[in-house]
Amino acid sequence: MKMHPIILEVFIGLGILTLTTFIYYVINIHGSQRFSRENTRNDLTPEDVTICIPVYNEDPDIFRECIEAASSQGSKLVVVGDSSYEPYKTIVEAHGGLFVHKKKREGQKRAIARSMDFVETPYALIMDSDTILPESGVSSMVSHFVGGVGGVGPNIGIKNTGTPVAYGAEFVERAREIVYRSMSAHGSVMHLDGPCVMYRTDLIKPFIQSDAFLDFRIFGNKTQLGEDWLMALHALTSNYKLVKDYDVRVQTYPQKTFKKFYKQSLRWSRSEWVRFGMEFKTGNAFKKGKFYAFELVYTYMLPFIGIIAFCLRYLPILYFRLHQPDPGLVDFIRSVIFLNFDHHSFGFGALYNSLLLAINGIGSAGFVLTVAGKINKERIRTIAYGALAMGILFVTTVYGAFTFWKEPKWGTR
Repeated sequence: MKMHPIILEVFIGLGILTLTTFIYYVINIHGSQRFSRENTRNDLTPEDVTICIPVYNEDPDIFRECIEAASSQGSKLVVVGDSSYEPYKTIVEAHGGLFVHKKKREGQKRAIARSMDFVETPYALIMDSDTILPESGVSSMVSHFVGGVGGVGPNIGIKNTGTPVAYGAEFVERAREIVYRSMSAHGSVMHLDGPCVMYRTDLIKPFIQSDAFLDFRIFGNKTQLGEDWLMALHALTSNYKLVKDYDVRVQTYPQKTFKKFYKQSLRWSRSEWVRFGMEFKTGNAFKKGKFYAFELVYTYMLPFIGIIAFCLRYLPILYFRLHQPDPGLVDFIRSVIFLNFDHHSFGFGALYNSLLLAINGIGSAGFVLTVAGKINKERIRTIAYGALAMGILFVTTVYGAFTFWKEPKWGTR
């Protein structure tokens, strides 16, 4: 049977998508394996760092754990209560920190900006009130400020509370670690995660207290979204590098249910799509090189690439049923898509499709195995719940792309 032009175009499209996705997986797998930190060190100490923590209605037990870990680092500690007062004030002062109370709730950005009023050290570490620093975490992170490094982030780990969400979220973080390690091998990551980031004070303080940060708007509407990537993008566009300290893994608490995980993921997705647009608006996506641009575009577009591939596989059947109801042609397409090897029309089409499926399977399996290598224990359970978490991320990424202007309030778990 002669191949219809539309089928040929479908084959070409699927081939391009499959090979590009395979290359994306291979690049990240290879890059994550070959990354190693340079041995360059500086003589900075935790005393050169001020830890800034905004808090709003956090679980007191989690907050106490956060403050205990932060106060043990040897750095000055400043906590801003965004309308939250007790027991946060007592906990902070009991551990030698400074508590600043804002009577009116104004959001996370203004709480961070207020904390910067008390930063006189050359470096500032900004972290969430549910994030737990490991011993000597600040000492390790500040040692990365050499050359053109403007910001340092730790590896993010999920506190194992024994819930399905905790396992799923941990898988997501380990998958993100693979991409970050690959980018680190090329000099700079594209983002530093909000739970814990350290920046040069002279770089970040003026920006955090500026209207560009505090009054950032989407379609003319002020938004609380994006405090972390706004700082990261400012550092990148100021010609600084962002690096990750993989020797430091902070622990952050997961959401309690997958419903709350969905809402959190949707909030993050909307924020990240705005950032994606800003990367191109500011020109940063092009200034940072081809590899940076490839990682940026493909990481964001991967769910849509999956949707396009699905449509390329299944829409031809619908098309020909509606426009050319030729049973023989429809059967041919079905045999190619579902690999019906017993069908008389089995040939190049089915072989080509099976090859693409094999390539895609190898790339995906290799990536999952690489992620599994970063999971310290209970790998099977983590991968199983991770599949569910990745499915939720798929939905929120797609939905968030079409609702990115909607803004939730800054809240807590």
